[in-house]
Amino acid sequence: MTTGHEDGGIDAGIRDEIRRIVADIVEVDVEEIGWNSHFWDELKADSLQGIEILSALERRFRITIEQSALAVMHDVQNTYEVVVAALAAARAGAR
Repeated sequence: MTTGHEDGGIDAGIRDEIRRIVADIVEVDVEEIGWNSHFWDELKADSLQGIEILSALERRFRITIEQSALAVMHDVQNTYEVVVAALAAARAGAR
């Protein structure tokens, strides 16, 4: 999956916002959340918090994310990919 940048780089603003949202919801310090920190195993998030994360991302980025995406949104990296794909879909739909 692409990251939305020609150079294949990561948008640090999106990444950091995902980390902040997750930290707020699972009530951990944002510094504890790395690129591959597993939300369920490492951060002890539960399914309700997963839905809260999804909803917060939708509000923050003004996108729609299918609930089925929760199956892959288990760390910042995969969540980033879901958000970037939803942003691209939203941009394509706005044309």
